[in-house]
Amino acid sequence: MKKLLIVYYSWLNENTEKIAKKLQKATGADIAKIETVKPYEGSYQNVVDQGKHEVDSGFHPEIKSLPYSVANYDVIAIGTPAWWYTMVPAVLTYMIGVTI
Repeated sequence: MKKLLIVYYSWLNENTEKIAKKLQKATGADIAKIETVKPYEGSYQNVVDQGKHEVDSGFHPEIKSLPYSVANYDVIAIGTPAWWYTMVPAVLTYMIGVTI
């Protein structure tokens, strides 16, 4: 069986986290949550506005280190909410920083 790593980002209602954890339970994979160094703060609308600005400007927030190296896995499943028809900026940061 191939070795699987699940990496995900989830905010507010945690839908992506719920799906990632169901996949982890079904497969026994390792799992890690992507978190920004500076958490989103303020009202829901403030975070929505900030997120839209980040997507529109191509911003890549700094993220916390994850405890797993992708080099140790055969398959990487990445979970992300869709923000303005694309993945969350923190997930893009992760993907850019991944080295095999």
